[in-house]
Amino acid sequence: MSKDPKKQAGAASEGEETQPKIMTKPLPQILDELENYIQRVEDAVKLARAAAKDSRSAADQAKESGEKAAEAARKAAEAAVAKVREEAARRADALNDRISEVSENLDSLIDKVKHEVVVLDEAFLALKNKHIEQSPFFKSK
Repeated sequence: MSKDPKKQAGAASEGEETQPKIMTKPLPQILDELENYIQRVEDAVKLARAAAKDSRSAADQAKESGEKAAEAARKAAEAAVAKVREEAARRADALNDRISEVSENLDSLIDKVKHEVVVLDEAFLALKNKHIEQSPFFKSK
């Protein structure tokens, strides 16, 4: 739409002249349309603000849920670690008991072996003495 009067005159000769709405509609109708448009914009702004508020609220809830989940996971991990430590301590105690038992058995076996060595020594000495007594080569001179 040109506001040049010469072009408008040329448009009138070609056919129907197109005029701005302000020239074709009554001013009260234009103002009502403008007021309706402003009201729709205000409603859209209110909806956008409400949506932003809802999204902030949802983000806060998600953050809180995430923190709760992290705390629950931390507690679960601590409980699992405590359980593993308890099991390891129980097994270590059982292993220490078994080592003590084996050590006692080994000490007892060492005592038996020493005793058997002494008995064998005495038996060899007795056999040596008997051999010397009975051997024709070791007769006293």
